[in-house]
Amino acid sequence: MNSIFKSLWPELKPHAKRLTLVAVFGMFISGMKAVTPELLGRLPEAWKNGDTRMTYMIPLLIAGAWILSSILRYFHLYWMLYISELVAVNLRRKLMNKYLTLNLGFFQNFVRGSGGLISRMLNDIAIIQGGFQKIADIMREPFMAIFSFAYLVYLDWRLTFFLAAGTPLITMVLRKFARSVRKYSRHNQESMEDLTQILKESLDGTRIVQSFNLQNEMRERFESQARDFLNSKAKIISREEASGPVSESMASFFVAMLLLYIGHQALNSQFSVGDFLSFIFAIGLLSDSVKKVQGGIIKMQQATVALERLHGILDETSIVPQIGNPAPFPEHWTEIEFRNVSFQYDAENVVLRGVNLKIQRGEQVALVGSSGAGKSTLINLLGRFFDPTEGDILIGGVPIKDMDLHELRSKVALVTQDVFLFSDTVERNIWSGDFSKSATGVEPAAKLANAHDFILRTENGYQTRVGERGARFSGGEKQRISIARAIFKNAPILILDEATSALDSESELEVQKGLDSLMRGRTALVIAHRLSTIRNAIASW
Repeated sequence: MNSIFKSLWPELKPHAKRLTLVAVFGMFISGMKAVTPELLGRLPEAWKNGDTRMTYMIPLLIAGAWILSSILRYFHLYWMLYISELVAVNLRRKLMNKYLTLNLGFFQNFVRGSGGLISRMLNDIAIIQGGFQKIADIMREPFMAIFSFAYLVYLDWRLTFFLAAGTPLITMVLRKFARSVRKYSRHNQESMEDLTQILKESLDGTRIVQSFNLQNEMRERFESQARDFLNSKAKIISREEASGPVSESMASFFVAMLLLYIGHQALNSQFSVGDFLSFIFAIGLLSDSVKKVQGGIIKMQQATVALERLHGILDETSIVPQIGNPAPFPEHWTEIEFRNVSFQYDAENVVLRGVNLKIQRGEQVALVGSSGAGKSTLINLLGRFFDPTEGDILIGGVPIKDMDLHELRSKVALVTQDVFLFSDTVERNIWSGDFSKSATGVEPAAKLANAHDFILRTENGYQTRVGERGARFSGGEKQRISIARAIFKNAPILILDEATSALDSESELEVQKGLDSLMRGRTALVIAHRLSTIRNAIASW
């Protein structure tokens, strides 16, 4: 139990004041209910003595206590649910920030792909949230258990300690169930990651799936993974639901012995009807409290597993490091230099070795070579998506690793073969080149990219939504919007990564006009196989 709270406390600590309020409400709720056994025990005596006043007063007091506890319970649960929502939002915020800072290598090597990362954002945090919601029970019910147990001791301490004798055995069984749930929770959450990834691939690859008639294969993959998820979930549910009946069955033995003892005492007139009612009701309250705490602990075991998986991402070190006092980007730089640059993804996969290259400001340099030669890696290093294993990349004599990462990337514009457009309007996609600028420059940028005319032909012009990844536009049109975005950014360094390789000759001609406008006066690194794209390059490497 302590280990669970130790792992969850960092997320709850910022809400300590609210949690204190939740605990205080829980204590008063338990106190209101705890008076019920005593009041209930006095009813038979009132009936027996013909005490009309107490006969009416006791039910009203019981009702009042429960109504007051219900009102307090509303605020108690409201604040706990609100805290759990705050925790969930904060975790999603932290995870999103982490996703945005991790380097490309992390995403390329993450086994379960983007579907797994989405699952951690949605499913795992939902599990954590569900566990935190149960903290209300765990903070409230121990008070109820303590009050009930104290009252039972007050009624008959020998009877109470006989009842408590079974607690260690029941606790041991419950701990075994909780550990089992924790084990299967990890597999279940991993299974959900795989399920999410299959769904994402099916949606992202709809065209390929339909073109190659892969519907049955994708359906079978989904069904197989869904069965695996269901099986692991069934094991969790079976252990969650079995823990209650098992503990109740064990407790029933002690209760049966208890009733035999009470019956014997009653026959000898040593135990009144009122005491019997009080004792049984207090046992019921105690049993209900134990059951709720038990259910809360099992849910928190699942939340702990989900939080561990989340911290596997949050503690990830695959980020591009920044020094404490970065150097400013040199305003009057004259060249980009790759100085003895080597790069490898791992010990066996050497991509670049001892690269030396100088690019003068305003030059357009073509990078040519076979696939896998390291062309894309070279430009990824310039944008600091990775850092070189050895050597340095310098702009104006300043190593880029010593520069502010945000400032460095603000000086580099990227146009790739695989165009990515946000599911937003045309205007905002072009504007995303630099949101710090006024949107008034969007239309001039589109004109230079040879995109203005086809944009105006759409139903809402620049306010037309492009669809997911720009699905409403052709490849050439998407590419021209991408070029307009780069023009709008107006960065001095330009990277073109196979920008026209996937286009037909007619689309390429239109896009090339936009590229010519984009490259004018800029330092450009061009990866291309088509001569049309590199015809203006003054050097090749």
